[in-house]
Amino acid sequence: MIRREFLLLSAASLAALNACSTVSKRHASALPAGLDWLQLQSQLRGELLLPEHAEFSRLAKAANARYDHKIPAAIIRCANSQDVQLCVNFIRQHQLPFAIRGGGHSYTGFSSSHGLLLDLGLMQQIRLDGQLASIGAGAKLGDVYASLGRDGRSIPAGSCVSVGIAGLTLGGGLGIADRRFGLTCDALQSVEIVTADGVIRQCSRSQHADLFWALRGGGGGQFGIVTELVFQTFATGPIRNYIGRYPLSAGEKVLTGWQGWLGQLPDSVWSQATIWFSGDILREPEIQIRACAMDEPALLTQHWQQLALQLSEVWSELDMQDHHYLDFMLTDCDGMEMPQCKLPNQNPQGQLKRVAMAGSSDIFNQAIPTQGITRLLQAIRQRHQQGGRGGVMLTAMGGAIQKLPHHDSAFAHRRALLSAQYLMSGPVGSPEPLMADGARWVNQMRSVMKSWSSGGAYLNYTDALLKDWPSAYYGDHYARLQQIKTLYDAGQLFQGRQHIQPATLSRQR
Repeated sequence: MIRREFLLLSAASLAALNACSTVSKRHASALPAGLDWLQLQSQLRGELLLPEHAEFSRLAKAANARYDHKIPAAIIRCANSQDVQLCVNFIRQHQLPFAIRGGGHSYTGFSSSHGLLLDLGLMQQIRLDGQLASIGAGAKLGDVYASLGRDGRSIPAGSCVSVGIAGLTLGGGLGIADRRFGLTCDALQSVEIVTADGVIRQCSRSQHADLFWALRGGGGGQFGIVTELVFQTFATGPIRNYIGRYPLSAGEKVLTGWQGWLGQLPDSVWSQATIWFSGDILREPEIQIRACAMDEPALLTQHWQQLALQLSEVWSELDMQDHHYLDFMLTDCDGMEMPQCKLPNQNPQGQLKRVAMAGSSDIFNQAIPTQGITRLLQAIRQRHQQGGRGGVMLTAMGGAIQKLPHHDSAFAHRRALLSAQYLMSGPVGSPEPLMADGARWVNQMRSVMKSWSSGGAYLNYTDALLKDWPSAYYGDHYARLQQIKTLYDAGQLFQGRQHIQPATLSRQR
């Protein structure tokens, strides 16, 4: 791009920034001139993209299509931690509205902005040194599995291959290996982060230990911008996976039996119960029970047979398969090369489908009693009969998650036996009234289950309608998180809905 074209586009971008409804008067009065943009571009190793750029429209979109209307005024694609440092200083100097994007799956649109979008997608390096993996903050989970899997290693993490590694980790990180190896954040050994003052800091148990504590479960974009994460890996092995399908009409018996069975499982076995409904009232939803274990097929089979015996009076379909670990974790990539196993906004060759999403969650420290299961199923049946779309996923926790002390990290739900994810999704272009209705429904499920839940919520399933979100996400860790926020971002450069407030500001209010 020649200088004149760049300046013209910079002017257009500034006009867009001035027009943004989300930019406050404080921001609008301090927007940078075109020369400032040009100077920033000259210093970046990455790219600064304005709306006329050929790739702008594709890169502007997040994974969550609900927020496609939030079009940024400019996108900065950071190539390294120095680029991030430049951007943080630029944003602080000019008081710009911005968002940080790794994977872009936020249910509440926290990775979308009408202002600046800092896209970390170029920072996707993955290096294995012995048992330690150094991973760039923009890496996607599928690439992490594929790269480490070539050496027979992995980290405990989720199953959605297009999720960004940083956001997953900083919010906790649930997945099929967490009962055996702990949460994703539990495998974290060190973090590189650019804090609000523009300083690149290395955090671990021995360096900036307070910040390292906060970053393990305290959420992304609260204290700075993470640029690299170092994890302890584990050796992989073959996986045996069972899926049992049961009619919703037998839901009380199935979920009661499944919960009782969970109490007998060794830490090496993971399990989940899911109920999906598509909006087709003529098609009865089913309950799917999944269980898998690595390296212990006979042990898993032994326990699965016990569950099958308990539910022998209920009609069911059963599927059992043995997989190589990497094939199992990359199931969504079947038949694709890794560049194709991305969302289109993440890679121009991406073939995965984007959807519009709204979600919420619950944490259960005790088994859900019969009354609670009945109430849960009533709410699901009512939603289904009304033609609504949605799903509920009940996931076993416990095991290694519980074995770390409650105060070992900022993750607040060590005592949990189960987590529940309430989810509504629709195709790209779903009208906002439909999505808003789904958002209300997933939030209302917390009220439905409040008599039996802990009141907690999982930070990676953000819910904009949560009223007491500090307690729900952080529990008794919130006060310490506020103190750390005061140390590293007292001026609230990183701010927004459901962002941790500095302790000093909280006391003033």
